[in-house]
Amino acid sequence: MTTEDLRDELLLLVGFMLTSARGLVEEPKSYGPSRLLDAAGRVLDTMEEHGMLDQSLREVKAQIDDERFGPMDDEGFVARLDDLAVNWTESIADMF
Repeated sequence: MTTEDLRDELLLLVGFMLTSARGLVEEPKSYGPSRLLDAAGRVLDTMEEHGMLDQSLREVKAQIDDERFGPMDDEGFVARLDDLAVNWTESIADMF
């Protein structure tokens, strides 16, 4: 992927985020987490295409993908989001 391709992907992501923000005004409350997980997944997809993910980040990306494409209305969803946030923090801790 070229720098121009990366720019295009990021511009599309911003468009997704802006239209999602507008849509959330009238969509059910549960759509918010879905939209944010999808945006996070898209960012990590782009990073992966550029070889920017190590094994730890690929594992977190897999967890995000499980949530992006899985059920969000079960009682374990919030707990899985909590775990995902902890896993993300642990994965990037050494980067900063």
